[in-house]
Amino acid sequence: MDADKIDDIAEIETTAEIDSTQDPFEQIIGQDQAITLVKSAVTQRRHVLLCGVPGIGKSMLAKAAASLLTRPKQEIRLHNNPDNPERPIISVHIIDEPQEDVEEPDIIDTKYARPEELPFEVGVHMGYRCPRCGSYSLPEHNLCMECGATKRCDWVGDNSYHGLFRTLEVIEEPALGSYSCYEERDGSTYEVLYQRTHRDTIQITRQIARSQAFPNSERVEVSQRVLISRDSTRFIRVSGASPVELLGDVKHDPYGGAENLGKEAYLRVIPGAIHEAHEGILYVDEIASLGAYQKHLLTAMQDKKYTITGHNPQSSGASVRVDNVPCDFILFASCNIEDLAKLIPPLRSRIRGYGYEIMLNSYIEKTKDTIADLYRFVAQTIREDGRIPHFTKDAVKKVIDHAEEIASSLDGQRNALTLRLRELGGLVRIAGDLAVQDESDLTMPMHVNRAKSICKGIELRSFGRAESIEKIHRDYGSYFF
Repeated sequence: MDADKIDDIAEIETTAEIDSTQDPFEQIIGQDQAITLVKSAVTQRRHVLLCGVPGIGKSMLAKAAASLLTRPKQEIRLHNNPDNPERPIISVHIIDEPQEDVEEPDIIDTKYARPEELPFEVGVHMGYRCPRCGSYSLPEHNLCMECGATKRCDWVGDNSYHGLFRTLEVIEEPALGSYSCYEERDGSTYEVLYQRTHRDTIQITRQIARSQAFPNSERVEVSQRVLISRDSTRFIRVSGASPVELLGDVKHDPYGGAENLGKEAYLRVIPGAIHEAHEGILYVDEIASLGAYQKHLLTAMQDKKYTITGHNPQSSGASVRVDNVPCDFILFASCNIEDLAKLIPPLRSRIRGYGYEIMLNSYIEKTKDTIADLYRFVAQTIREDGRIPHFTKDAVKKVIDHAEEIASSLDGQRNALTLRLRELGGLVRIAGDLAVQDESDLTMPMHVNRAKSICKGIELRSFGRAESIEKIHRDYGSYFF
């Protein structure tokens, strides 16, 4: 905060006069170095471990980092596998931005793509994808190089036809191959022609559907569902309470997915948090609580793909497996300093090798700038709560005095202010509640004084101030003041 703002703070009468900021990073106090590293981590896609005492803004930093994410480019779809229904196939689709300048529907849109970028069903029909395992190979290969299954390639050989579609008569060179179909987009039906023009190049021509334009085109009905939508949030917060939450699962079907009775396997797959965070941020609060699941998290970070399987061996979902589900996320994890020893060494090594370990400050030097920051914090807390009246300037001074007392008691620092803002926010809210009880339009210093005794930990209120603070810290840790 600059000098002009400091002068404004000194002249205010209530916190209602303090402007609040919408920038989530500006709402974080006393963690300037951490903010710089976090911004760099998101830009460069690095993993982050945030360490420090409770209530100093670890979650706020992770949420602020999410504001820097760009819109996802990929949509993950899951396809039914008719040859092996319990092995649904994953495909990744690059979603084009809508074209706002297209006015004439008859204009033909032509673009080029690599074979691996084709929609899954088109790749199967043109011989680039195996219908059984989804592996990529050239149409010249009649058999899948991974599983050995026969590929459905329409153009290999003379007059090849597998009952799926026939190549268009407009193709002059049969060795190149092509495929046409209808596509629904933005409420319109398009005729799309996929034509192989080179070994690694597919020309895609799209135009508004006409009745006689492509007489041999057919609409392809492919059983599929969107597993991870492009419009879904990519900031995923997870506690790691169960493997289902983190790694995904397959729902049980009492009919075992039997045709015309049960629910097909690809419709019962549930993505895990690691998959939902693809292209985004996976925030694991208190990462030490993951326990043995840290190994699975490490595997996902390394491979950027993780298989979804059913976790209950008694369920019909246990026989279902979806391989190669993308999970290219940025890990943001938090823990307390005493929990660092509970992190498995390979995971910490991965974070240090591909990111940052950041120790957050628990206090900050008391200066005009930091006092002004706490004024802003009080005003911000009041506006976020929405149910308590604004503070007078003298009431805010009482809050700042309490922040100095906490820094002295818990951190042994003089002329410092605590950054345990969760506890400080509790004081602000309790003082505001007391003002509401008194039907006061403003929160006064006396409300803050009364709130101080209420917001202390039960242990301190039980033992009394005369009891040894060291005993309380030894028995209960440094969570109470």
